[in-house]
Amino acid sequence: MKRHLLLAVVFATTTLHAADVARLRQDVYFLASSGLEGRRAGTVGAQVAAAYVAQRFATLGLLPAGDNGSYFQDFSFVANVTPGTQSVLRFSGAVTYQAPPQDFSPVPFSAAGEAEGEVVFVGYGISAPDAGYDEYQGVDVKGKVVLLLRFSPAGDDPSSPFAPYLPLRRKVSDAVAKGAAAVLIATGPASQESGEPVKVPFDYSFADAGVPVMAIATSLAEKLFADQGFSLRELQERMDTRREPASRPLAVLAHIRADLQPERRKTANVLAILPGSDPQLGHELVVVGAHYDHLGFGGPGSNSLAPEVRAVHNGADDNASGVAALLEIARQLAAKPPKRSVLFVAFGAEEMGLLGSSYLIQNFPLPKDWVVAMVNLDMVGRPKKGPSLILGGYGTAQEWAELIPRLNRKHRLKLTTSAGGYGASDHSSFYSAGIPVLFFFTGAHEDYHKPSDDAEKLNYPGFAKVVQFATDTVRAVANLPQRPTYQKVAQEEGPRRSFKVRTGLIPEYGFEGRGVKVSGVRGGSAAEAAGLMAGDVVLKVGERVVHNIYDYMYALGDHQPGETVPFTVQRGEQILLLQVTFEAGGGGKS
Repeated sequence: MKRHLLLAVVFATTTLHAADVARLRQDVYFLASSGLEGRRAGTVGAQVAAAYVAQRFATLGLLPAGDNGSYFQDFSFVANVTPGTQSVLRFSGAVTYQAPPQDFSPVPFSAAGEAEGEVVFVGYGISAPDAGYDEYQGVDVKGKVVLLLRFSPAGDDPSSPFAPYLPLRRKVSDAVAKGAAAVLIATGPASQESGEPVKVPFDYSFADAGVPVMAIATSLAEKLFADQGFSLRELQERMDTRREPASRPLAVLAHIRADLQPERRKTANVLAILPGSDPQLGHELVVVGAHYDHLGFGGPGSNSLAPEVRAVHNGADDNASGVAALLEIARQLAAKPPKRSVLFVAFGAEEMGLLGSSYLIQNFPLPKDWVVAMVNLDMVGRPKKGPSLILGGYGTAQEWAELIPRLNRKHRLKLTTSAGGYGASDHSSFYSAGIPVLFFFTGAHEDYHKPSDDAEKLNYPGFAKVVQFATDTVRAVANLPQRPTYQKVAQEEGPRRSFKVRTGLIPEYGFEGRGVKVSGVRGGSAAEAAGLMAGDVVLKVGERVVHNIYDYMYALGDHQPGETVPFTVQRGEQILLLQVTFEAGGGGKS
């Protein structure tokens, strides 16, 4: 009798597990199908994915929590910037010439508007005094129109000392910091890529460079050197062979009008609520989220790690897996609601800079202080043997250190924990708002952000075990007698970048205004010590005006560890001057 009962229990458990796997597989295969064309925010594929999630929420009996009684919280974003028809580029002086439209084009990060000034040639536009090479030395570009070339005296060699100065964003930021009124970018005649104006992809940075920036044809750049006694080719070849700057003013006045047309698109967060069962705790919320967007067809400017390939990026692990997990957690909790309510959110436009979660935090449909914790699922479909799970946010609530090991006694996952609450996924937006978080992640792999991230590559049995652990975690958090105690993690690790210094400032990447808006600051960091706060907007670092996130990053390279630099900050209606003492980058940490 006991043997038959044991077999029945084992069979029931096996059947349930098989059903879990089948449901997860079905959701992933739909969301990561090629018909959805990579679910890029603002496309039909993303709309289909959002509608699928909303329909599944409805089938589970979850209540809509979006706009006007729907499951959708709509928001818009700048999806692209294209040249308008009213751009003008003409020259007077030693050269009088009206450039035809095919010979110039404003780049996507150009400011719209007009500028006029004497043209000053600054070679490759590299200012690297520490490396003994500065093409701005001895020339005055304040109020002038800077003409600079792509690449460097070493071409585009990534191993050369000029490599950090190759990005056009960097060159333009340095020119603006030196006082340029506008920038012209050309490919030198001695470069293999010479010819038409360089096509610069839109990179989802929503603030422009602060001045008009034009890409111009090589032939047009050469015309500006007529009657100067030397040609552009001669100067470029001299720079390349001698590794010496050849900067000089040209007797030419440039008149520029940059006309750009931002293309705004709509996308949505998908929101549904499961009401809590407890009369006292039911108004409080645990947020469970996963982003449903991905990279579309990839290509330059898309964050694809195969940028030269135009192909559907199906994003099975990133993040059809997280959405499938979200739906399975919702299904299980709906069968027996916990004490607190649970708000399920499929975020839009995460890949463009956490736009959906940032919008939700700023436009929360319920009182924000009802939220007790946020659980985020991003890339949870490919656990390695164990199965293994990386759990972020472990230090963001006092209760996690007791709760998580206790829950894992049943599941026996191979856990790796990370204390910090910041990171390149949607939980970061909630931690910045003072909310404890947990981030479920099964690790990076060779298919990350590539067309090869396909549904058949997921480890569905291991995935199902991770999802069951996540379900039990959400239920346990929603049933805690007291809300979790938020705590800020001190000396939290930052992303690894090639900066000499770091501040601990977390930018809000979707900010469309001037400057860099602070999403949060890492505990124990230089930014926290200086008094920087979430919501501040950094307008200047030292003497460098900060128009956008790129200006801020390049400003870090202007300074040394231990140096104290004034940050000009807007806080509400106030302009503050905060003294930030830079920390060492720690071999690449920002």
